[in-house]
Amino acid sequence: MAKLILKRFQCVIDTNELGSESPYFLTFVGDFATGKTSLKLTRHGNWHNEVDQGETWTVNETVADGFDLVPTKTVVLSAMVEEDEGLDVNSVEINMIRSVLTARLNTLRQAGVTLVNATIGNLMASTMKTALQLALSSASGADDDYMGTRRVPITGQSGDLQLITFNADSGLYRVRYAQG
Repeated sequence: MAKLILKRFQCVIDTNELGSESPYFLTFVGDFATGKTSLKLTRHGNWHNEVDQGETWTVNETVADGFDLVPTKTVVLSAMVEEDEGLDVNSVEINMIRSVLTARLNTLRQAGVTLVNATIGNLMASTMKTALQLALSSASGADDDYMGTRRVPITGQSGDLQLITFNADSGLYRVRYAQG
């Protein structure tokens, strides 16, 4: 069993909002062999209105543990949101997003999907995007900026993973995960 770590992120270009940034991340892991899923929100208080263009922030937080993280059987997704006035995604909505993603994974498993490929990964990413955008548009929302949902290419080996990039609302971020 392996763990997935959100290692760091870099604000290459900040969004078009006034002041410093306040990013947060949602990381989903789904195992098509077992049906096990995980969704973790990562948001640190010291990032709130403190992230500026050109800065790199070390996170080193385990966002999933107890998964095989095999590229052909596991899908890993990362979504990034830039907080504006307050956290738009509450715990009920996080549970809803996880439930929607778990249901989609189980539907695919019941249809006989056993191999995670680009099509399956993109379908899961689209599902996450839709569920997250619904949460961001709820009455509790304060117009946080959805920066995107990306597949995190896992390798099945310990070490740093390929950088993923979020580019929206005139902002550009680079995010690094690792397998441990």
